[in-house]
Formats: sequence, C-alpha cells, structure tokens
Amino acid sequence: MHLPIFMLGRQLQSVYRRPAVLMTVIVTLILLLPVRAVQADIGMEQLDSFIKDVETFQADFEQTQYDADSVPLQTSTGTIKLKRPGRFIWSYITPETQEIVADGERIWLYDKDLEQVTVNAIDERIAGTPLVLLMRSAPLEDAFDIVELGAVEAINWLELTPKSDTSDFEQIFIGMNEAGLAAMELRDNFGQATQIRFSDFQAGVKLDNALFEFQVPDGVDVIGLNDY
Repeated sequence: MHLPIFMLGRQLQSVYRRPAVLMTVIVTLILLLPVRAVQADIGMEQLDSFIKDVETFQADFEQTQYDADSVPLQTSTGTIKLKRPGRFIWSYITPETQEIVADGERIWLYDKDLEQVTVNAIDERIAGTPLVLLMRSAPLEDAFDIVELGAVEAINWLELTPKSDTSDFEQIFIGMNEAGLAAMELRDNFGQATQIRFSDFQAGVKLDNALFEFQVPDGVDVIGLNDY
C-alpha cells in the first residue's frame, strides 16, 4: 500500500538516511494499520458528504511539487472558488499569476506572463483527474478504486486509483477533516507528486454564476475558442 507524503510526515523525510530510525518508523506505521482500519469509515463518510452535500466552497491553498525522490521543487499559493456542477476559479497568486476558470462548459487557462488563453471543453479535461471529485461530474466509484488509509493529525486520508488506463495520474490521495476538504496529493505516472493543502475552507458560500464567466483581456492570444 502506498501512502501520501503527508502521512509519512516530516519525521520520515528527515531520517530516511538513518536505517535504524527509519526501520522504527516503518514498523510503527505497520502497527498502526489495524487502527486505521477501525477508523476507516469516517473518511469515506466525510468524502461522501463533501461530494453530495457541498454545492459551493472557497478556500486558500498551498501547492508543492515534488520529484520522484520526494524532494520539493516549487511551492505556489492561491485561492479556489467552486460551484457545482461545472464551475470553478483556480487562481495562482505566487510565484506567478495564472488563472483557470471553468464556466460550466469550457475551461479557460489564462497565463498572464505569456499573454495567452487556452480553451478546452470540460469533458476533455476532467476524465481521470481530481476534477471529477471537485466537479461532481460522475460517481467516484465509476472512475476510481477507493481505499481508506486512516487518520493523521485529524485528517482522514483516502487513496483513489484511476480505473482508466489513460489517466495522467497513478494515484490520488484525498484528505478530509471536519471542515471539509483539507488536502490532496496527486502522484503522476512518473512518480512525481503534487501536494495541495487547503486552509480557510468555507462551504455553502454564495457564488453567482456570473463570477465564472471568463472575460478575455485585451491584447491576449486565445487558442481553441472556435473549437468549442
């Protein structure tokens, strides 16, 4: 069973060169597995509630990319606003400004530095990705095999393995807590990982549909608009 980097924790990352301590950590994790099994249904209940009951939410996020050896490469911060079905704004604030907007039919990717907007149909972009979970476009069980991993630091973790062979992701880990969505970790087919921690999560906020209507800035190149 694979575990997200969050569950292994900073302690494991700092001692991986010390075999004796590393073995102690591994044995401890193995011994905790039965406890996780006892608590397993909590994470699934929270995920079900998030999928079925939450119509809108907004949150801040911190996103960190890791290489195949779990070495951090880059950290970004930003905000997300989402309204089901089919609408969200994913805004990167640092280190570079970028915005991804879904208006219910299309996804607009705006790169401010490149002065370019790329447009795609939603259905083409969400298959086998975490957007299936966020957008509630299909039952999770149709797209993923789901395994509950248990709780660490009040976050209940689930492992989602895409059923599609064409997915860009090998595994997706979802962390839920009492507030809602706490974290995600996406592991691609090359072993690289992207972690996303959510903070100031607010469900049930009022978000008008007009908020998700992307306005193309003047002087920006648009790719793909006429195709959709």
